[in-house]
Formats: sequence, C-alpha cells, structure tokens
Amino acid sequence: MTRRRNLPNGTEDQNGDDSGETSASTSFVNGLFHMSGRTRRLMILLACMSVAFYFLNNKEQQILDESHYTDARKQYLKEGNRRHERYTGVQHYTRPKGPTGKFILRPENEFIPAIAWLMSFPNSGTSFTMTMVARASNRSFATNYGDEVTAKDEPDSLSIYPRRPEGPYWSGYSGKINTPRDLPDKYVITKTHCGSRCINCGPDQYIETPFMFLRRCSQGHARLTPGGVRRKYDVEYPPERVQKAIHLIRNPLHNIIARYHLEHRHANYKNKTNWLDEHQNDADGLQAWCKDFDKTYAEADKEYFQDNIPTAICHGEFFKWTQWHNLVHEGLALINHPVPLLTVYYEDYASNFNKTAMRILEFLELDLVGELREFTARSDYDGYFTDEQVKDIRDLIKDVASDKTWKEVKHYFGE
Repeated sequence: MTRRRNLPNGTEDQNGDDSGETSASTSFVNGLFHMSGRTRRLMILLACMSVAFYFLNNKEQQILDESHYTDARKQYLKEGNRRHERYTGVQHYTRPKGPTGKFILRPENEFIPAIAWLMSFPNSGTSFTMTMVARASNRSFATNYGDEVTAKDEPDSLSIYPRRPEGPYWSGYSGKINTPRDLPDKYVITKTHCGSRCINCGPDQYIETPFMFLRRCSQGHARLTPGGVRRKYDVEYPPERVQKAIHLIRNPLHNIIARYHLEHRHANYKNKTNWLDEHQNDADGLQAWCKDFDKTYAEADKEYFQDNIPTAICHGEFFKWTQWHNLVHEGLALINHPVPLLTVYYEDYASNFNKTAMRILEFLELDLVGELREFTARSDYDGYFTDEQVKDIRDLIKDVASDKTWKEVKHYFGE
C-alpha cells in the first residue's frame, strides 16, 4: 500500500519518510549516467575511497581505544607497584551490546583528577616547577607530551584517563622516574607550552589568534600502539577539560638567553660544528644568533610588519614572548567556564622560595608531605644585551603587550 503524507506546500508525498533519501539517491544515479565515462569512473572511485577511509579510520580508532584500555590496566596492575583506583576498579566499566562494544566509564569518575595547566613559555622554569610539586606532594604530574615520559621498553604513553588515549599523560610509571607516584585526587599539574613558540620561524608561523593558541595548549604527542604498531601520534583533547591554570612568567631577557643556551646544547648534541664555530655559548654567540634570525626573516618581516618592523635585536623572539603571554589570558577566556589562574614569577623561587612553593601547592589543593626541591638559578645572564638594546626590547614589549600583560611584566624594566 502506498503511504501518503501532506507536505508543507500542500502536495502529497507518496513514499513516506524515505522520499528525501530516495530522491537524492535517484538524482545521484541519474547524474552519473549523464556524466562522461571518464568523469563517472572518477566519481565512483572517489566515493569508494571515501567509504573505505571512513571504515578504516573508525576501525583504527576502535583499536586505539580498546588496546589502550587493555595496556593501561596491565601497566597499573603490575605486581608490586602502586595502582590507582580508577584502573583497578573493574566495576567501573561495562561493555554494552552493539557493534562497537566500547568500554564505558562512569561519568563521575572519568575526569578525576582535573587538569590544571602549567602554561609556560619554553625555558621559563617548567621542569623545575613540575618536579618540585611532585617531590613536595609525592603525587605525579602530567604532560601533554607523552613521548617525553614514555620509556623505550613501555608500549604506550599512559593517559591519566583510562579511556582517553589523547592524554594528558601520566609520568608516574615512566621508566625515566625512579619513584612511581600516584595521581593526585583533585588536580594534576599538566605541562603545556601552547603555541607561538617555534624557534626557527618567521611571523607567518608565530603570529597566532587566541583560538589557535588555545587549541595548541591542548595538543601534544604520544607513543601508542594501535594494531600492534608502535609509533608517535599527534594528539589533542578538548580545552574544556581544563579546570585550573598556572601562568609561569620569567624575565624576558633571561628567558631568551636560556632559549639560546638550549639551542647551543642541541647543536652540541647533533655535532653541528660549523654552527658551533660561529656561535659561542656566551654573549657574542647570542648576538650572532639574534642577527641570524633578523637577517633570515627580513623579507617575511617586511610582509607582515610593513613599515613598522621592530628595531629591537632578536625582535622575533621578543615578539613571540610577549604575544605568548597576551594569549594566555585571551585563550583561557574562550573556554566556556571560568578557569582560575595563578600567576607565578620564576624569580620568586629565588627571592621567596617557600612562600611561592606553598602558593602553588595550595592552588592545586595538595598537601606538603615531602621535601621541597632546592632551587638554584644561574647568575651569569648580565651583559648579554647592551643598555640601548634593552631599551629597544622594552619598547617592543610594551607596544605588543596587552594592558594586563604589561602590568605583569613592566617591573622587569624598573617600572
């Protein structure tokens, strides 16, 4: 029997609810017959490739999800090691009927502990802050960069959330740490460098919007083994999972000098003899490094800055530094819930270490149960920039900085 129903324009549909799909399918098939033979074959090939890609992608994601769950439980259940209740409590998991059969975790347990980002421009005290918190609280930190804390003999970077292989990742069972530590109960300090921090790049790469920056705050990488093949994956989780954030700030002059020292160590490691001959690990080497940048990206600077190219030496590095701190505030404002933010100055570790450490622990709702890690700062950063260069750097930072950022950093220039 033909089914009829009235349509908004007063006509009748004789095929019921399937009419739209049927007419669309018919139109597609008719369209194929009116195409040339070559075009028709190409369209059919593209359609087949799309269907195959869809099923392969879904299959890999299913393997990734379920193999990660299995590997995670094996890691946590190793005899003689401490374990976290969210992995050992089998009753928290169900396997529903259906084609996917994916594991389901009770919502109230899935995102505990909550993510507390440690937002830091590279070389501003990230590693010290994370290890200080871990030693003082005897609880593990986390990181977006699982590859950094995954030992070569371990199969996977271990996410802090059992069914979320995208991370962040637990450092507590890494082969690189002598003492495995449990995750905190409430908030886990989580390393992220966000965006706008590339080292060898021009303004076409380092100038970012708040949305781009926030997204990169939740991106990272990990070692995972879907289908038994271990390789490095780029991963990303929703920024909305973040519940708190710590904003770490370091003197911009010292921060860029530290960036140069790190580049020098990398050059030594890679045995870049020509580069090392031209760049000593001192003030002269830094000046040469900055001049290289300014020369290499001169054309890109003209395109982006036009007649307003900054006169400061290493202006690209200081632009990135300032923009990065602007975007911390602008990026967090895009998250659909309030994110409490604690501002910490690297220099406060030297001037008032105990108070600074306790502020961080209290913000993370962690108890002090261990010894505070001793802090030692380098004292040989004076003389890398001339007074005139410092003035130009100050002017650049003030021009680029938002009102909020300038209030946070102007004391570095005696204001």
